[in-house]
Amino acid sequence: MAALALFDLDNTLIDRAAAFRRWATRFCSQRALHDDAVERLIALDGDGYRRRADVFAEARDLFGLAEPVEDLLAAYRRDYVLSYVKEDVVLGRLTQLRAAGWKIGIVTNGPATQTDKIAITGLADLVDACCVSEVVGAAKPDPVLFQTAARLAGCELRGWMVGDNPEADIGGAHAVGLNTIWIARGRIWDRSDFAPTKTCESILDAFDLLTEFQPVDDG
Repeated sequence: MAALALFDLDNTLIDRAAAFRRWATRFCSQRALHDDAVERLIALDGDGYRRRADVFAEARDLFGLAEPVEDLLAAYRRDYVLSYVKEDVVLGRLTQLRAAGWKIGIVTNGPATQTDKIAITGLADLVDACCVSEVVGAAKPDPVLFQTAARLAGCELRGWMVGDNPEADIGGAHAVGLNTIWIARGRIWDRSDFAPTKTCESILDAFDLLTEFQPVDDG
């Protein structure tokens, strides 16, 4: 049976940081905010891990915006996903992995609208399973999300997990026996209770590593 390569979505297969910056630049330009507003909004975002309601409540106060938080949230949910773009090099590398015999899955925490990102970035047609926490009803590091991805991909839960979050991606995958590749993004690993099998700076480096491991077809 083919080996499985699972991938996180944001800041792994797709560049969330760049997409958020594009959205923040438009947001600030539309409201004629001061020059450092984009960087301050990025800081409020907390790399995507802060509650959206908190981000916009603080942004409203910080920038003196008249719009209610609910309106800011609604506009964000409508416009933000449009900041994502196809990354041809990533799509090409996924195509190569599938041609080599890998089963490919996406496991991502977040709302059901994560599937919109997957579609817009061209990933939907290149993976065998897409598991979004709000849809599945379980979030990484819960084993259920990894198990569901393997089942939908039609293979055993063995192979690799690639992601940038130490606890959700690497810790969760480690707990179910997967090999792991941590996307460091300039950070240093600081956990002592578990560690990634491999560390890479970018998703392209991770693709290079995966190509060294030929999936095993045992019938």
